[in-house]
Order: sequence, then C-alpha cells, then structure tokens
Amino acid sequence: MKIDIDQIVSIRKNRSKLFNEQYFASKFWDIILLLYSHETNGLPVDANGISRNLDLNHRQVMRYLKVLLADDIICAHDQTVEQSFNIACDNLYLTKSGFENVETIMQQTRDIFASNHEAEKHFASLQEQKNDRYSAVSD
Repeated sequence: MKIDIDQIVSIRKNRSKLFNEQYFASKFWDIILLLYSHETNGLPVDANGISRNLDLNHRQVMRYLKVLLADDIICAHDQTVEQSFNIACDNLYLTKSGFENVETIMQQTRDIFASNHEAEKHFASLQEQKNDRYSAVSD
C-alpha cells in the first residue's frame, strides 16, 4: 500500500474545518512531512513554499524553521561545508537523520495500514453479510 504524504498533509490541513485550530497548534510535523514529500518527489521547497502549502504566514514558518534548524532536522541541500545558508529563501531539506526518522515513522504507518487492511476486509465481509440478511428480510 502506497502512502501519499501530500494527502496526509492535506488531511491534516483540513482537520481544522472540523475542530478548533487550537487543537492542532503545532505545525512542526506538517513542515517535516512537507519537506519529506518534496524530497522524495525531487521537488525543491523553500520557506515561501512551506508558507503557501500550509497556509501559514512567513513569520510563523520562520519560527518553526529556526527550531528545526537548531534541532538539526533541516538543512540546505548543497551545504557540504560549514557554510551558512539563508533559511528564509534557500531550498530546504531534511537532514540525513531527519529523513531517516521520517522513513521509520512512514514504515510504521505502512505497517499499521497493512495490518488494518486485513481487518477492514474482514469487517467489509461482515457488513456485506449483514446487508444480505437485511435484503432477505425486506424481500
């Protein structure tokens, strides 16, 4: 089963239509998922792209990015030597450890979906049997 990261980010964005946005105050995970998605799809993204994709203002994005940078979660792709980069306008990527950690979580998510898939098939079968019984009774 393929997990569509963009779809997960979209779902997370749309949840605020159902619940108070304060319930989901932290956008760290959304930013990490967005960076992961762009990296796995070979697409560059900068702070402005993150802002557009997540409907956050630039100042908010910069606060999150500064924390992620300090925690060694993000970097610039071409940062091969100890050079500084401008997180406000350079393309951003997950660090090696950041990427590997997301990969671990994605695999755990895939495992959950795979194990749930068998349960869903069983539930669908039970639901079909129930529908058949209702149809027989109403006929």
